[in-house]
Formats: sequence, structure tokens, C-alpha cells
Amino acid sequence: MKKLSIEKYNELTKNSEMLTNDLYGDKVLKLKDGRIVKLFRLKRFLSSALIWPYAKRFVRGVKILEKFNIPTVKSVELYKVPSIKRDIVIYQPLEGESLRDLIKKTKDPSELIFSFARFFASLHNKGIYFRAIHFNNVFVTPKCEFGLIDVSDLYYSFLPMTISKRVRNFKPFFHYKEDRQAIESFSLEKFLNIYLEYSNLKSKKSKTKFKKKVSKLFTQTRK
Repeated sequence: MKKLSIEKYNELTKNSEMLTNDLYGDKVLKLKDGRIVKLFRLKRFLSSALIWPYAKRFVRGVKILEKFNIPTVKSVELYKVPSIKRDIVIYQPLEGESLRDLIKKTKDPSELIFSFARFFASLHNKGIYFRAIHFNNVFVTPKCEFGLIDVSDLYYSFLPMTISKRVRNFKPFFHYKEDRQAIESFSLEKFLNIYLEYSNLKSKKSKTKFKKKVSKLFTQTRK
């Protein structure tokens, strides 16, 4: 990972727009040229991030998606800024709008949710597991394709994805009120039927088990 001096970092981020921050400082900045700077800090002293930094995981996630021609951010650069104890990635943002924003502004978002159920199944069919798959991290591009952003927690496996893992991957957007309401309005039953129609789960037993587990998870996350 290349090192960036504080002078170069300040020069890079001069007159940038702060998009996200927290108690520890800036998290996401927009540069004057439109590129995005995402900052990563070590959250715990004893952490796997000491060995495999979040910034490197972000780059790995982008490469996985590029391999499968799934739209994501572009031209990723990776740096360490020792003086502020941060790793950073700089990239061109993905064009389009978040699925959450589009659902809000669309009078009847049924087609969007139908297409997302199909897309979600296709990710799992490919062995892609995205732990942060809520509707704000799913983008719809100008070409009407689904893409993903903020992909530090994205993994790929050659092995078929287990039912338990598929079910667990529903949890992120069940926890967000807007996303959950969108699924409820569309009908969870219909959403799951579409997912299964496009999934590579073949046996009736597997499909029944999957639906029962997701429905149970949906009920549990409502509390």
C-alpha cells in the first residue's frame, strides 16, 4: 500500500465536500473533480483489519464485481496516510441512483423490487455474498443495471452458497425501516417466489426450507 504524506493528503482534499463523518472524523469526501475519498480507521486494537485492512477488502470487492461484469466504482487507488492513522481509497463513483431513493420517488416500485429480487438471486448463484446489501448500497445505473457500492464486506466462493448463508444475507435490508416497508408493500411471499424462480436452488425441500427461514428472520427483525 502506497504512503501519502499529510501535505499531499491536504492538497488532495482541499476544498472537498464532506459527505459522511462520525465522532472520529471524516469518512467520505467528494473531491473537486468528482472523485470520492473513503477513509478507513482501525476500529479495534485486536482486529483482523491489522492483517487484512478494510481498504484492501474494498479493492478486493471491486475486483470481484468487475470479474462478473457487475457495475461498481471505478479507477480505485489505495493509500495509507500514517499521520492521520487512516487508509484511504480514491475512486470514480458509480453513476446512477440508490435503489432506496428510486423506490421513494417511484409511484409504483413493483418492477424495481421484482428486478432486485432477481438480481439478488443472481449474486448468490455466482457465489457472491455482500454483507452490507441494503438498498442504499444498491444502485440502478443509467443503463438500468443494478450495481453495488461500499463493497468492503463482499466475498466470493467457488462453492455453492448454503441455504443458511443465503438467508443470513437477507438480514441487512430487513433491518432498515424503508427497505423493509418496500418489501412488505410488495409482499415478502412474492419477493421470495421471484428469488427462488431465478435461484439455483432446485429441490422443493430446499426451497421450502429457505422460505421458512427467511420468513422467520423477517418476523424476528420486526421486533
